Amino acid sequence: MNITQLKIGLLQLNDSKWKKVLDVFRDRYIPIAFIKDENNYFAEAIEHDGQYFYRVDGVTVQAEQYEYERVIANPRLYYFSSALKLHHRIRKAKELGIGYDWPENAAAPIDIFSLANNLEVQTRGNA
Repeated sequence: MNITQLKIGLLQLNDSKWKKVLDVFRDRYIPIAFIKDENNYFAEAIEHDGQYFYRVDGVTVQAEQYEYERVIANPRLYYFSSALKLHHRIRKAKELGIGYDWPENAAAPIDIFSLANNLEVQTRGNA
């Protein structure tokens, strides 16, 4: 099993106000609460037995090989990035309550949005 630790964050431009603030605190201890929010957090890209996964806060989703490679190379959230796709997949898995405690339980599937739509249709059909 190969696990790569990632710091996920928004795309920062060289002259952004956040870069200037972070430069001030570069070599100082900063409590995690100040740098962790909905768009800035720690994640893990996992390769296990030829399969690829992405984990945030104990929720694991399946990933394609190219998503795994791209999120490691570019862990930034912006239009069409693999990090953004995985970010939304994790959010949907949390909403549905699936993907927790991998590998004891199954990871959320790649097609989680199709699964979510099917669950909504089934729920409406039972009402």
